[in-house]
Amino acid sequence: MRCDARKLILSSVSAALILMTAISLVCGPGLSGTGPETVPARAGAGVWMPSSSPGPAPEVNAAALKGQGRLAIVCQNLLFALDGQTDTTTQITDSGQASRPAWSHDGEWLAYMCVTNPQSTTGTLWLVRWAGTEAHQVEAPTSSDSQFSWSPTDDVLSVGGQNGIWLVPAEGKPCQLSNAVASAPVWSPDGKTLAYSVTLPFDSNHPEDRSDALYTIDVDGGQPVQRLVTPQAVIDLAAGIEELPAGIELAGWWPDGKGLLYWVDPLHSASLAADGMPVCSLRLGNTKPTLLANGLNRQGWLSLGPQDDILMVKGGGRIVWSGKSLTLINVKSGQIKDLPNPPCCVSIDPSLSKDGSRIAFVAARDLGYNVWGFNNGKDLTAWVASRTLWIENADGTGAHPLTSAGQGICQPRWSKDGGHILYVKDSSLWLIGADGGDPVEICSPIAADDPTAGNFGYYGFISYGNQMAWFQP
Repeated sequence: MRCDARKLILSSVSAALILMTAISLVCGPGLSGTGPETVPARAGAGVWMPSSSPGPAPEVNAAALKGQGRLAIVCQNLLFALDGQTDTTTQITDSGQASRPAWSHDGEWLAYMCVTNPQSTTGTLWLVRWAGTEAHQVEAPTSSDSQFSWSPTDDVLSVGGQNGIWLVPAEGKPCQLSNAVASAPVWSPDGKTLAYSVTLPFDSNHPEDRSDALYTIDVDGGQPVQRLVTPQAVIDLAAGIEELPAGIELAGWWPDGKGLLYWVDPLHSASLAADGMPVCSLRLGNTKPTLLANGLNRQGWLSLGPQDDILMVKGGGRIVWSGKSLTLINVKSGQIKDLPNPPCCVSIDPSLSKDGSRIAFVAARDLGYNVWGFNNGKDLTAWVASRTLWIENADGTGAHPLTSAGQGICQPRWSKDGGHILYVKDSSLWLIGADGGDPVEICSPIAADDPTAGNFGYYGFISYGNQMAWFQP
């Protein structure tokens, strides 16, 4: 792979997203000189690991993951790797705060962020083999807000942030691909191209006038290609129509790599973004995007299918318990199919099965737009308990609850074979058969991405996405 530094005359303003940065949890490694500890899991029982953090020691049960690949999970700030083939649990870190674990395409390497001083504003990026060996800090310059992801075809990491875009091989020297102050770079499905956005130069006296540009760049060398500049999000301002400068948050590539999906943030406004943003689709080579739908910019609320479809939560308004439903969208044609909610419920936390045939989601009681919070713990507990796991066909038929999963469900995810669902309940991670049966606890306790969220979250949203990664061969 050849890497050439490319100079772009760009603003030093980071395009890192305001909302994502606000809820992100910096992480830390803290590998001791004795190295990681590997402990065989006992069937039907957890493996207890020592914790450097206050609170109960993590209980990790790799045997529950049998036949379901490898899982990286952060418990009590410590990072563990569970192998479902050997029933072993490896403690990767023994101090500090770990976050954002990510598997390489072959499941051999883990990347994660770390910080040993909670007051520090800088983070370090680490790589380690799944068994806990060859741990090393990435040499490329990084910060706590650096965004990274693995190539889908090679053991190479992309890193984007204030220090430009870097390519980091698991074994080898990092090299700078671009000095652009870029948002999180996103790999194309074939691993040959990265997409990213940057904030263009603007008058510092009028920061509201800044716009973002969308770029792609070949990872094997070549000049960046500007695909789009956002003038303009169209906003209805009290009877009038006005086009406003806007930011870009990338959501991903089309499954065939011929287009991109992104959210549009009018005026780079955190307030407007909190109430929902348009999702747009752009075919490469075109200059005019297609508006698909409006919804909250939550990565966990947009699920990509294997063909041309995406599943997302549709509906504006920052509160989770009102006006939220699922919609299935064809990214090429823009065709939208709205799926019905269970009676008196909202539909959130969607996950499309790997073959695109079934949907797992959370149904929760619809409280209406007049409820903006809870006056007592009893009302909050009742609403959280209404969060149940549902399964349906991709066309919306056959919807039914998976009652044995319990109550208070968050963020279900399908196994690759479609036979199991991973989900969070009661600050624990569980696995259940897609057709029911008794769930098995994999790990406890785990914390939400936002350490101040408690068991609820801001405006009802809570995420565990930065605390786990699932590799399925």
